[in-house]
Amino acid sequence: SWLVMRLLERGYTVRATVRDPGNMKKVKHLLDLPQAKTHLTLWKADLADAGSFDEPIHGCTGVFHVATPMDFESKDPENEVIKPTVEGVLSIMRACAKAKTVRRLVFTSSAGTLDVQEHRKPVYYDDDWSDMDFVLAKKMTGWMYFVSKTLAEKAAWKFAEENNIDLISIIPSLVVGPFIMPSMPPSLITA
Repeated sequence: SWLVMRLLERGYTVRATVRDPGNMKKVKHLLDLPQAKTHLTLWKADLADAGSFDEPIHGCTGVFHVATPMDFESKDPENEVIKPTVEGVLSIMRACAKAKTVRRLVFTSSAGTLDVQEHRKPVYYDDDWSDMDFVLAKKMTGWMYFVSKTLAEKAAWKFAEENNIDLISIIPSLVVGPFIMPSMPPSLITA
């Protein structure tokens, strides 16, 4: 929501994807933003639905990928969290490649992609990654999130290199702040 608001404030035309654009309870706060009537369109897309990002991304010059499945209590993390995260980012990247207009893709990664290891480092570099053997052995709270984000980012970098996509990965340690929407997002309730 904040990203959409900031882009609208700066005069950009925004195509935001949501799972259900008709669910006013979940999207009204976006439609009520200043400039939304003329500069915002909502598109139905889902990370689990291959190809659903093709139409919303067609014609765009910049893409921000900010969503990820979050379910720390999943009974089937491989199929409910890990695979959908990796396939979701690849679906978005395929749509960017098909569009031929996207100049840059900004991917929201996580500190969990690089600092989950037995011995943390004081500084991390581009080629540092979380230790998947350590994560899978310990299976600490949120382990499937760390695995999914790490595998998704690695897949994103590989796809970007093979398809000449300008990819930027931002690695927040934690995302905090006030909500624009009237209720707490489900991803925070899960986390």
